[in-house]
Amino acid sequence: MNSQEKYDLIMIGKNQIVDFQKYSSLPLDRIELYQNLVQMRAVYFDNGFRHPFEVLNKFRHGKYYHEADYPERREMYNIWNLPSLNPYLAISPLVREGYKCLVINNLDSDMDIYKENLLAMDKAVVTISTTFILNWNLIGDIIKQTRKIRSDVTFILGGAFVNDQVTINGISILHKPMKKYKIDYGIHSYNSEGDLLNLMNCIKGKGSLSSINNLVYFENDEFCTTKKVWNEPYIQENQEPCWESLDLPTNTRTVQLRISSGCSFKCSFCTYPVSAQGYHPAELASLERQLKAFHDKGIKNLIFIDDTPNIPPARFKKALRMISKYNFRWYSFLRVQYVDDELVRLMKESGCDAVYLGIESANDEVLKNMNKAAKAKDYSKGIALLNKYNIKSFVAFIVGFPGETEESIQDNVNFVLDNNIEFYSLKEFWYSPNAPIANKKDIFKLQGFGNDWSHNTMNSTIASQKKLEMFEKLEGSLNVDSDSGLWYLAYLRDQGFSWEEISTFQKTIDQMMRNDNKREFHKNEQLGSIIKNMLNNI
Repeated sequence: MNSQEKYDLIMIGKNQIVDFQKYSSLPLDRIELYQNLVQMRAVYFDNGFRHPFEVLNKFRHGKYYHEADYPERREMYNIWNLPSLNPYLAISPLVREGYKCLVINNLDSDMDIYKENLLAMDKAVVTISTTFILNWNLIGDIIKQTRKIRSDVTFILGGAFVNDQVTINGISILHKPMKKYKIDYGIHSYNSEGDLLNLMNCIKGKGSLSSINNLVYFENDEFCTTKKVWNEPYIQENQEPCWESLDLPTNTRTVQLRISSGCSFKCSFCTYPVSAQGYHPAELASLERQLKAFHDKGIKNLIFIDDTPNIPPARFKKALRMISKYNFRWYSFLRVQYVDDELVRLMKESGCDAVYLGIESANDEVLKNMNKAAKAKDYSKGIALLNKYNIKSFVAFIVGFPGETEESIQDNVNFVLDNNIEFYSLKEFWYSPNAPIANKKDIFKLQGFGNDWSHNTMNSTIASQKKLEMFEKLEGSLNVDSDSGLWYLAYLRDQGFSWEEISTFQKTIDQMMRNDNKREFHKNEQLGSIIKNMLNNI
């Protein structure tokens, strides 16, 4: 990025979602008060609870992330340094209109770049994307930090968190926090690229606020709303991000992209098909243009964020043949029950390194309750094909969905063992009132919200206990954090780790977690030598 250039808009994509620095100072004798915050997410090492990547940072860089200056942080291990897609999607229409836009990928790594460019702006306009910034406190912290640098900033808030807030609670839910944090504009649409462009034009003196859809703002201290309108996804001809004109972080060689929006399935725990209003495929010519742009920019690794890239299979095979023209290594979600030998062979030949399999459950009754349109035996057949072509699988399970029992929990354990699953995650059921399963809440006696719920076969407290029991039983496989999952693995590959080295690292981290669960914290220091020796060979 050109530090001398004056930008019209700065887009903040992410900041540190979990503050592990605070965890490192928590007293061990009070762990019962905070164990749910660190259990299966952090390990006790060097007198504090730390993200697994911080163990790498200590041995590779001699310090932890929060101890480093900003240029050092950009070179350290931090999954949030991996660029996400959403900010680049959001600014692309503006760039095509001639606006100069800067994406701050991870504010905690890029604060110096942010400060320099914020001060240089003639009229400071900052947009906060809430795809990963998922609570008002985090948003408030970003605004507070920004106003310490410059007091006359115009703030725009948009993204998934804002859209969810309005979908669940109504537009008025934005009134109080926007007033508290003095946020100038909120865009609550799901596909908000066009609305952001219209708002930017208005800020620059072209048009009126009342003509912009899906907008909330204050005028003379009055909370104003405009017409709520559904926007088609910004995915049609020539609407992909204009990668050739965008600056990407230089500390990774990985980008994320999509060739569709939405999902054609209707899993009962998932709100995505509801929010996205169906499945919207892009023309594959869009993929071809993006592949060429990535090749020209020296990108090596791709992560497809489509929920169902391999549906329909014929379209996916065409995409794979396009990708095969280049030398990318790539990752994606996969509906593994719909693969065949030819498709998996094409995946391997085109550079597929690993896939995310949302198995969710290996019990057919629970799968039926989830409306997964699959059976456990279908998953096993697909995984066998992935194993045949040496494509790594990351298998995700939901623990505690309505219908979950001791028997179904054991089915999940047996599935991992029987199918030689190397990487997996366990995440407790999250109950959202706008998910389809809420329509059957009376049938399952389902009540509560989020991670505090109960139904006629289990409750959230028992589900957390069962998750730990499953972890102990699956010592031969490798647990990976459920919130980062495939991205965690793809990031390590981007950073030069072989699969053997990743396995060594994760096996050590999992053993540290087992020690933590048994309160045997002292054993973790000697395990650190395994990671140190491994890093010396990378």
